[in-house]
Amino acid sequence: MTGPDDPAWRWEFRVEDFVYARLAEAQQAAEQLPPGSRTRNTELNRIDSLYLIANQHNIWIDARGRSAASCITCTPAAGGVPCYTIRGLARLWRQHPDYQPGWNEHIDDPRQQGSTYKDYKKRTTIYQERKAELDAFYDRFDLEQVDGGERWRCKTCGAHGETWKPIPGAYDYPHAIGTAALRHPTCERSRP
Repeated sequence: MTGPDDPAWRWEFRVEDFVYARLAEAQQAAEQLPPGSRTRNTELNRIDSLYLIANQHNIWIDARGRSAASCITCTPAAGGVPCYTIRGLARLWRQHPDYQPGWNEHIDDPRQQGSTYKDYKKRTTIYQERKAELDAFYDRFDLEQVDGGERWRCKTCGAHGETWKPIPGAYDYPHAIGTAALRHPTCERSRP
């Protein structure tokens, strides 16, 4: 059990404090620029955007003062405490003397670079990845609604997969899309 004497004590809150302190410094510096200048307005808009991002990713604290282990919009599995968004914002000021390299070791430390690092370095969006998957599926298959579920059907030969029904209240992964190419890797064109 750690306590206040541990240098890592409540580090997750210190990351947030670090981000907000840097944003406050940046805002104060921007407010010193000539009023109405384009540079001042651009910088204040940039800072407002960063505040908006940070505000949506603060660690959630309940009415009893307990940490709920994640920001209000993320899940612990998606990055833990603090989430990758807050840690990424802190990394904007990684040259600052108060920045702790351990906050982003999954990016900065070659020994820690795993799947998060690989995803980050791909420089693709979730949309781009999903579009590639869907384009490949719809080039070969149709998605049919059957008996309250869905299944794939080959556009060439008409073969189809089993019907998958969504689980109410659970994450609804489209099994028909994810399994079609595996279950039907090749197709013989039927000749008329």
